[in-house]
Amino acid sequence: MIYFDAPFLTVHAVGEGNIIWAEWKGTPTREPMDRGFEAGEQAVIANKSHRWLADTRFLGTMDPLEVKWVNEHWIPRLVKAGVRSMALVAPAKVVMQVQVKSFMARIDERDLALSYFSNIDEAWIWLRAQP
Repeated sequence: MIYFDAPFLTVHAVGEGNIIWAEWKGTPTREPMDRGFEAGEQAVIANKSHRWLADTRFLGTMDPLEVKWVNEHWIPRLVKAGVRSMALVAPAKVVMQVQVKSFMARIDERDLALSYFSNIDEAWIWLRAQP
């Protein structure tokens, strides 16, 4: 089921394994990005999901203030909504790999099991194995 669809992001609820899949497809701007994050949070709650797949292979460059907001506000909301495991598929662009890893490194892994992948199939396998 699709909870949000925009040129830069699609949020899916995948029945098998009860996983929320955030499929990044471009460069987000703040207002529509907020709507996408809200839809993702609602998908977690509606599906009682504990697993999140962040597919950032095609994510465009994000403003450092947006990255800070995601790390300080949205990730804690996602954890509070019930997410316990996150698989992150690395962006294709090296500059984005550095940016994504830098803000994800600040996550307290006592609250969220986080694993990085360069291959989406490996990410699905790992995530389906998480409780």
